[in-house]
Amino acid sequence: MRFLRFAGRAVRSAVSIAAGVVPALVRDAIGLAGAAAIAYGAWLIYIPAGYIVAGVLMIAFALLTAPRSQA
Repeated sequence: MRFLRFAGRAVRSAVSIAAGVVPALVRDAIGLAGAAAIAYGAWLIYIPAGYIVAGVLMIAFALLTAPRSQA
Protein backbone atom coordinates (compact mmCIF):
# COMPACT_ATOMS: atom_id res chain seq x y z
CA MET A 1 0.00 0.00 0.00
CA ARG A 2 2.86 2.37 0.78
CA PHE A 3 4.36 1.68 -2.63
CA LEU A 4 1.12 2.69 -4.35
CA ARG A 5 1.03 5.98 -2.43
CA PHE A 6 4.66 6.63 -3.34
CA ALA A 7 4.01 5.78 -7.00
CA GLY A 8 0.95 8.03 -7.04
CA ARG A 9 2.94 10.97 -5.64
CA ALA A 10 5.75 10.38 -8.12
CA VAL A 11 3.37 10.25 -11.09
CA ARG A 12 1.53 13.35 -9.87
CA SER A 13 4.76 15.34 -9.56
CA ALA A 14 5.97 14.14 -12.97
CA VAL A 15 2.70 15.21 -14.59
CA SER A 16 2.83 18.62 -12.94
CA ILE A 17 6.40 19.17 -14.18
CA ALA A 18 5.48 18.03 -17.69
CA ALA A 19 2.44 20.33 -17.72
CA GLY A 20 4.73 23.27 -17.03
CA VAL A 21 7.36 22.32 -19.63
CA VAL A 22 5.27 21.14 -22.58
CA PRO A 23 3.70 24.53 -23.51
CA ALA A 24 7.15 26.14 -23.69
CA LEU A 25 8.46 23.32 -25.86
CA VAL A 26 5.47 23.54 -28.19
CA ARG A 27 5.88 27.32 -28.49
CA ASP A 28 9.58 26.95 -29.30
CA ALA A 29 8.92 24.18 -31.84
CA ILE A 30 6.32 26.32 -33.61
CA GLY A 31 8.73 29.26 -33.68
CA LEU A 32 11.50 27.13 -35.16
CA ALA A 33 9.14 25.68 -37.76
CA GLY A 34 8.07 29.20 -38.72
CA ALA A 35 11.67 30.34 -39.09
CA ALA A 36 12.44 27.30 -41.22
CA ALA A 37 9.41 28.00 -43.42
CA ILE A 38 10.51 31.62 -43.95
CA ALA A 39 14.05 30.55 -44.86
CA TYR A 40 12.76 27.82 -47.17
CA GLY A 41 10.43 30.26 -48.91
CA ALA A 42 13.30 32.66 -49.49
CA TRP A 43 15.39 29.74 -50.76
CA LEU A 44 12.68 28.86 -53.28
CA ILE A 45 12.80 32.41 -54.67
CA TYR A 46 16.59 32.73 -54.78
CA ILE A 47 18.86 30.06 -53.29
CA PRO A 48 21.48 32.37 -51.65
CA ALA A 49 18.66 34.40 -50.10
CA GLY A 50 17.57 31.30 -48.16
CA TYR A 51 20.96 31.04 -46.52
CA ILE A 52 21.04 34.76 -45.77
CA VAL A 53 17.56 34.72 -44.22
CA ALA A 54 18.40 31.61 -42.17
CA GLY A 55 21.57 33.30 -40.88
CA VAL A 56 19.70 36.49 -39.96
CA LEU A 57 17.05 34.48 -38.12
CA MET A 58 19.72 32.57 -36.19
CA ILE A 59 21.47 35.80 -35.19
CA ALA A 60 18.14 37.31 -34.11
CA PHE A 61 17.35 34.20 -32.05
CA ALA A 62 20.79 34.32 -30.40
CA LEU A 63 20.38 37.99 -29.53
CA LEU A 64 16.86 37.56 -28.17
CA THR A 65 17.77 34.59 -25.98
CA ALA A 66 21.11 35.92 -24.71
CA PRO A 67 21.24 36.77 -21.02
CA ARG A 68 20.96 40.47 -20.29
CA SER A 69 24.06 42.20 -18.97
CA GLN A 70 23.58 44.33 -15.87
CA ALA A 71 25.38 47.59 -16.64
